[in-house]
Amino acid sequence: MKILIQIIIVFLIFTSCNNHEQIVETQIKISEFQTDETELKIKKLVSKMTLKEKAGQMLNIGLPAILTGDYWDVRDSAVFDSIKFKKFIIDYAVGSIHNTPGYPAFKEDWHRIIKKIQDSAMQHTRLKIPVLYGIDNIHGANYVNESVIFPHQIAVAATWNPELSKLGAKITSYESRAASLPWNFNPNADVAVNPLWGRIAESYGEDPYLISEMTNAYIEGSQEEGLQSQISTAVCVKHFLGYGAGKNGKDRANALIPENNLRQYFLPPFEKAIQKGAMGVMVSSNAVNGIPCHINKYYITDILKEELGFKGVVISDFSDVEFLVEAHQSAKDMREATKLAVNAGLDLLMNPYDADIVDIIVELVETGDISMRRIDDAVTRILRLKFYLNLFENPYTNPKDYPNVGNEKHIKANYQIASESITLLKNKGNILPLTKASKIVVTGYASNSINILNGAWSRSFLGRDTTYNDSSKLTVVQAIEKHIGAANVTYVEGTDYLNDVNSNLAVSKAGNADIIIVCVGEIPASEKPSDINELELPRVQQELVEKLAKTGKPVILVMVQGRPRIIKDIEPLVDGILMAYLPGQEGGRAISDVLFGKINPSGKLPYTYPKYSGNALTYYHKKTDIRDVNWGYDGFYPQFEFGYGLSYTTFEYSNFHINKDTLYRSDQFNVSIDVKNTGKIKGKEIVELYLKDMVAILSPDSKRLIRFQKVDLEVGESKTVNFTLSLNDLKSIDINNNWTVEEGEFELQIGGNPSELKTKKIFFIKGN
Repeated sequence: MKILIQIIIVFLIFTSCNNHEQIVETQIKISEFQTDETELKIKKLVSKMTLKEKAGQMLNIGLPAILTGDYWDVRDSAVFDSIKFKKFIIDYAVGSIHNTPGYPAFKEDWHRIIKKIQDSAMQHTRLKIPVLYGIDNIHGANYVNESVIFPHQIAVAATWNPELSKLGAKITSYESRAASLPWNFNPNADVAVNPLWGRIAESYGEDPYLISEMTNAYIEGSQEEGLQSQISTAVCVKHFLGYGAGKNGKDRANALIPENNLRQYFLPPFEKAIQKGAMGVMVSSNAVNGIPCHINKYYITDILKEELGFKGVVISDFSDVEFLVEAHQSAKDMREATKLAVNAGLDLLMNPYDADIVDIIVELVETGDISMRRIDDAVTRILRLKFYLNLFENPYTNPKDYPNVGNEKHIKANYQIASESITLLKNKGNILPLTKASKIVVTGYASNSINILNGAWSRSFLGRDTTYNDSSKLTVVQAIEKHIGAANVTYVEGTDYLNDVNSNLAVSKAGNADIIIVCVGEIPASEKPSDINELELPRVQQELVEKLAKTGKPVILVMVQGRPRIIKDIEPLVDGILMAYLPGQEGGRAISDVLFGKINPSGKLPYTYPKYSGNALTYYHKKTDIRDVNWGYDGFYPQFEFGYGLSYTTFEYSNFHINKDTLYRSDQFNVSIDVKNTGKIKGKEIVELYLKDMVAILSPDSKRLIRFQKVDLEVGESKTVNFTLSLNDLKSIDINNNWTVEEGEFELQIGGNPSELKTKKIFFIKGN
């Protein structure tokens, strides 16, 4: 039953405000070296630098560029090429390096590599400036051998537990610093609005508020000890701006984003990340409205640096200045591309293969095409991050000081994150949890692979190389066998990603089983290799489910995939569905423990799971988006809604209350609701609070998330969940691209699943 109560909220002063008023004026303390004294040191150092030295600081190369062999050679050891090493590190004094040696080095090997680079830079260059080393350790220190590999960000988002995002980041920072890696190209703050986009797995989903909360928790975990600490890493938030909105769903595709949408949905996670202390921002590889982000001065300088007050380093993505010529066709050559990118506000250019861009920058300044002021700004930002990280005093760490890499405590945290992410989407007749006495057939593409559980960026870029897999980690079928005994489990491969292997054998074996578990999934991939042309789960994997369903035995579908794949034809055929996302090294164990009830699932979807590939909408759509063929408004067809997820217990909501019926401009108001565990086992529930603006000149969204909280409840236990709200929570972007509150009616919606939300109506009336 919906509860409708009218509350009058009165504001006596006009409430609209421009975008600048949204910015928090003071940032948190980022480093103990964030002082006026440090700024003077930076200014003095810049004044001593030649133009070539400044340009050298603006270059980020790939590590293989200074190793023997060609850049993309397969390696199992890192051997420096003395000629290339001298050229880049000594002669050009490059400011930054990224990438791996081509294999996941142990922390001791990383120490050897980085010590050699830093010792040479600080002993054999004129100004003795350390190198800033960055890497994509995006779900754990995934390029450090023996580190834990966490679930991907989309799975972390499904926990709806920012403390777990913080915990994973804290461990990632420790294990990265054990390898002398101080700068992490993470977290991903992209708003993923198109489910075709493969990198949705590396994002926190579709909702700007959930993304912001998880991003900020990650930043806090990475940097909470201060950047000067040798267990903290500086973050580099990516990708600025609109990367997850390619209009065709492909990686690096052009996005069409009006200014109001940009500010309502895509900008807030970055704004809040900067307020939280992010000192690195990576620019998006795509174009928005036809303008490549790498030359979009409005985005980089006007918004990011000036409006948001960002004082850190803006870095390009891999070869993206070159791609201005090759891919975007926005520049005729590298000279023009460099001029456009640097003048747009780019500080650090990831040009992995050579140092030509240094000479180009020098020439462009000498001809007046780039001002020395712009160069000094870029170099100041780069040096600022190096000083904040205390690299001048501690350019690398001692791996012996980090005995806890991959230890049991870190593994336990990894398991907890994976466990809380798994989302129960269907449980017909309470088929789950299963009993140990069951005879089970396990089959499917994702049932016996660590690589599919880990996904991309796992020891190797695509995560498909099995060479460096940890043999102690369990696949789904191995974890089930360990849980109930191998004698009770029959494993049949069934299919690979696109082809039938032995599905008829799986059907035959299922005849003697009590339960069938089918694990479907995706090929590990990121960036362009993650592009697909259809959202449907591959037909051969669906056919396996269809064949097994005809046996009449209960079928449990386990989905191991970064993005939602269409399952509308097979969903009615199965009795239970688990979404495991890409759960990482402990994913097999966590999936098994959820299946057999050792873990009560508590994840909820961080994106809308579409039912039809041609009707993929975010939950915060416009009413006109869901006009149906009968001229009604029933055209929203999700398979499962954003925020949806089931539990093995039940929860009851009551006493929805707001504490004030009049709210003045400076006031806050409190929302509360009681949640009770009315089931038979302990469980975690996510309380979701949404706001709906009933009428606005700029067409309002169906609703938008403004708060959430995860609560742990024993059987019969009740807790009161409180949220404090203010005027800012009612604001949205208006037709003038300002944040404002229009006079009129709003609705608050609260609950644990989208179809069961309790509601209250409120009104806002402007004062005189």
